[in-house]
Parts: sequence; structure tokens; C-alpha cells
Amino acid sequence: MTGTRDVDSATLTAAEQDVIHPVLMAKLEFDGGAVLAHSRLGELAFDGDTYIGVGQFGGVTAAEESSDLARTTLNLTLSNIPGDMGAVALGDHYQGRTATLYLGYIDPDTQQLAGAPAILYRGRMDTMDIEQGDTFTVTVGIESRFAAWDKPVVRRYNNADQQARYPGDKGLEFAEQSAEKQVVWGGKLQ
Repeated sequence: MTGTRDVDSATLTAAEQDVIHPVLMAKLEFDGGAVLAHSRLGELAFDGDTYIGVGQFGGVTAAEESSDLARTTLNLTLSNIPGDMGAVALGDHYQGRTATLYLGYIDPDTQQLAGAPAILYRGRMDTMDIEQGDTFTVTVGIESRFAAWDKPVVRRYNNADQQARYPGDKGLEFAEQSAEKQVVWGGKLQ
């Protein structure tokens, strides 16, 4: 676990042991609350949040990392998530919401995290498939933050657009009128 990313020294030490106890942690942020799950059993506390153990994730596709800032997608399947988390996933708008996948290690003596987990992947939720039975299974497509670079940003430099973004601002109040206005500098209008 060396490279350009900062990794907590306790996490690095745990990763270098002869016997390791890895744990994947997923944080899916919705307006109604976050879905916080990890790939072991029980509860884990990290960064003020409590992650619920689902036993194992249903699947995580390989996350590609490229140096050309290209769009990449990771598919994450969470199985056996509790009903209250499933209700959040069912009821809230998900597209564009932040999702983070962490890799941490469990201290075998305390059964808690050994240091701060490293971020494996962070992006925005794009697609979601939900299977509902006795438990919920959620499959989320998470796009890298670079995916937004492909989308055009439509911006009009007129008063209506300015009011939509900054109500009450008068910076573009006369922009449309001045676009076709003939201005004479230092002489008489003919």
C-alpha cells in the first residue's frame, strides 16, 4: 500500500501483517441519511459514523484508475442491508449523490478498525438497482468525479440566469439591452 495516497500508519502496519483482516466499507450519501455498510459482522465506528456489518458485499467491480482523467465506473452490490437503510435507498433521489468505498483493517484483539481506512474509490451515484425480499440488495453504479467533465455546463449571461443562480443580484440586469446598443465613443452619433 505505497504510492501517492496518504495512508494512516496504523492501517499500513495492519496491511503488512502476516495475517490480515481486511474490511470494505461503503458510504452512500442520500438527503434522507447515509447508507453505511461494511463487509464484516457487527458495528464499526469511523469518522463519527456507525457502519453496519452485512457479512460480505455482494460484489465490487474492479475500479480502474487512469492518468488521463477519464471517466471510470465502479459497480457496488450491497446484500443483506437492514430495512431502514433500504428504505433510504428506495425513497431518496440518488443520482449525483456522493458514494465512497473504503478499505480498512480490523485489529484482531479489539475487533475494531486499526487506524483510518483508505479511500479506494469516491464518486457520484449514477444508476441503482434494488431487489427487495426478506432483505434489500442494492447495486449502485458509481461514476468517478471526472464523469462530470463530459457534461456541458449551460450558462446564459442574462438577467434571468443570474437571478436563478443569485436571486436579487443586479450584475446582469441590463446585459440583454446592451447587447444591441450602439455606443459612440468620443464622437457624435450619425
